[in-house]
Amino acid sequence: PQTDIVFLKVHKSASSTVMNILFRFGETHNLTFAFPAGGGNQLHYPHHFLAKAVQGFSPGSPRRFNILCHHMRFLQPEVQKVVSSSAVYFSILRNPVQLMESSFMYYKGTSAFSRARSLEEFLSQPSRYYNPASGDRHYARNLMAFDFGFNPDAEPSAKRVQLILATIEASFDLLLISEYFDESMVLLKEKLCWDLDSVVFFPLNSRDTKTKAALSAATVEKIKDWNRLDWEIYTHFNRTFWERIDRDFGRERMRREVRALRERQAELAGTCLQGTGSVAPQDIKDSSLRPLQHGSARIVGYNIKQGLDEETERRCRRLVTPELQYSGALYKKQFAPRRP
Repeated sequence: PQTDIVFLKVHKSASSTVMNILFRFGETHNLTFAFPAGGGNQLHYPHHFLAKAVQGFSPGSPRRFNILCHHMRFLQPEVQKVVSSSAVYFSILRNPVQLMESSFMYYKGTSAFSRARSLEEFLSQPSRYYNPASGDRHYARNLMAFDFGFNPDAEPSAKRVQLILATIEASFDLLLISEYFDESMVLLKEKLCWDLDSVVFFPLNSRDTKTKAALSAATVEKIKDWNRLDWEIYTHFNRTFWERIDRDFGRERMRREVRALRERQAELAGTCLQGTGSVAPQDIKDSSLRPLQHGSARIVGYNIKQGLDEETERRCRRLVTPELQYSGALYKKQFAPRRP
């Protein structure tokens, strides 16, 4: 199994669920994480990543960490200072239309979105609300391109797009697609030589469907146009994702593997969860399992069954622990003061 991993955690793209998978694997195998200095949840973000932003890194004695997975703006020469040269690099992409709708709800307090009453109003006159000089502009335009390290306001010329795609392809071993999350987990399992239980998941940091808005065809086209760099990145890697499946897997084998993953998840849900799945934030009984609520979004969570044996309870709890709580617990464990 691969134990040296770089995951570029792109915002609002099912990346918290991927992070939970990495946290569980790292904890189970006693691996080290490249945590943000001071134990936060972002690595020098929204500035480009710097090795010195990692807790425990010092240029004099460069320590290598197994897993780098917290939010960062990608800068590979700096990343290479903190991970092994054999590390597997991967990331996840989401359709920019859904990404923009989600960002508008989640980052409603940012400078670009706060004054617009709706996403449609913002898109009718983006220049009225969007300031390229503001420090939080990236949440409102080409967020994926920004997280990969590029300028979100750059002209999306054919030449620039080709350069961006070639740069991403040269840096990353695997690009997952959040709309095909199950297939993505099968590809990830294969790439990392992990077993099925290592990539089993319950969706985390997901929004209550009641707060999701349907978008008109005109709004969809405006979103694609406003986020042209992201649209080009997404459509290219969505295509190569399926080409990879056809080349390395075949659709029939992929269907079998996805079925096995879903059956295992259903089995674990029956073992672990009260009710049929996620619940609204106010209905989560254990406050330590309540996810952070942000913007206008309502983030759902889970209740674990009562009366489980200790080992099962621990495994179930890991599956549903929100990102911030899990990250904080692993940070404390990794940097616990050593007893004399």
